[in-house]
Amino acid sequence: MFLAILRRFMPVPVLTGFERYLLIGPHPDDIEVACAPTVRALTQAGKHVSFVILTDGRMGAIDPKLFGDPLVEIRKAEALASAKLLGVSDVTFLPFHDGAMYSVEEAACAVAKEIVRLRPDVVFAPDPNVISECHLDHIKAGMAAKASMNMAPFPSVMQSIGGSGSHSVKALAFYYTDKPNSYVPVKKTFSARSEALACHKSQFDEKMIQDIGTYFKLRSLRFGLRKCKGMCDGYRALSPTHMHCFPEASEWVR
Repeated sequence: MFLAILRRFMPVPVLTGFERYLLIGPHPDDIEVACAPTVRALTQAGKHVSFVILTDGRMGAIDPKLFGDPLVEIRKAEALASAKLLGVSDVTFLPFHDGAMYSVEEAACAVAKEIVRLRPDVVFAPDPNVISECHLDHIKAGMAAKASMNMAPFPSVMQSIGGSGSHSVKALAFYYTDKPNSYVPVKKTFSARSEALACHKSQFDEKMIQDIGTYFKLRSLRFGLRKCKGMCDGYRALSPTHMHCFPEASEWVR
């Protein structure tokens, strides 16, 4: 009863109800893997969507001989082509190297500056609290997004990290999550994932794209059954009220 009352007065954000969106990717392909159907649904609805890619993806490709600076340029071109296919033209590449040899604090400062510059209503990032997640770039990207929520709204904090201005987001949404509580219908846009991943030829062959597609189809059907929507992408969504001194929000799964 207590949780039900709290949830009524401090509801989970409805992620499609905003106008400006920022998606943070640990690597040049993660946004597409996790969120491509959602991104296409948003851009088709006339929403403004920006991508910020944390690392340059230099550490690996299908071809084991391909890495370092040559791979960085390839992956940047692939990311731009993929974003364009999804209806996104605003793509920013941050200067961190793939491999997680940077601090969460450094990444958080960079993300906070992008939030102030781009002024999104909603920020999407990987869920850093999934027990099974072992990729440090994913974990650090999610932790940086969390930390930026308490940096970007305050001009004094932004000045202390070499930025200016301030901006408060209205929702933080975690992808790659094991505890979704907010869902985006994607039945009409589900094919966007395989189409977008086909742009990332350095990372995925046809078999890999098929396997990823099968996994996310089952996941989307599972989430769709929860909401009677056919197919859905699922996210762990928090409002600003939930993000600080509100532990009950961790229990709100629907």
